[in-house]
Amino acid sequence: MPLFLCRWPNGDCSVVLARNEADAVERLDEVGNAEGCPITRLSSLQVHFALTDEARLALDGLGEDTEADIFEFCYPELVKALTEGDDVAGAVTRERERLDVSGASAHEPVTQVGRSAKAQLDMPTTLIDRLVSRAVKQRLKSFKPRGNPN
Repeated sequence: MPLFLCRWPNGDCSVVLARNEADAVERLDEVGNAEGCPITRLSSLQVHFALTDEARLALDGLGEDTEADIFEFCYPELVKALTEGDDVAGAVTRERERLDVSGASAHEPVTQVGRSAKAQLDMPTTLIDRLVSRAVKQRLKSFKPRGNPN
């Protein structure tokens, strides 16, 4: 299964294992709605963890290639500042403000029920459509019409 990197509007990023990009968006829903966020497939991932005294795992670092891939995709302004010796703090601020997905084109759910759910829950459209479809199929299986159909 491929790895996907998502760059969130606030500058954070997430890595998720998923079948495809749509599945990645659905899995990332635990963090937030990733529809419209830049997502790319990663060719490799190396992550190092340290065991803390509190018996927790803390991120210790990333492999060189992994860090380079993340910075190249997620933080081009910061990469430019680092390579040119510019203001790094200013580049970090620009990166955090750079991405606005509020106007991103996400497909609308197929049904009115789905559109209403999306407005209330801010879930990915693919997930909403699948849940509505499953509920409708269940409802139709248990449907018993009155009278004698002709």
